[in-house]
Amino acid sequence: MKDQEFIDIELGEDESLAALLQTIVNQKREELGTHSVYVQEVISTYDSAFTVILEISRSTY
Repeated sequence: MKDQEFIDIELGEDESLAALLQTIVNQKREELGTHSVYVQEVISTYDSAFTVILEISRSTY
């Protein structure tokens, strides 16, 4: 089963989008206890702000 999670972010002046995305994915993986968390899409919403769509695969047994 795949879920999606939407997260709104805003970059600071000296922040890297790639580094921030990696931090978000790592935190979510740690929180959920799975490595099946991926960035599905990044949508620019306004100057230095984005909506990140995460794809989370959950195994059902």
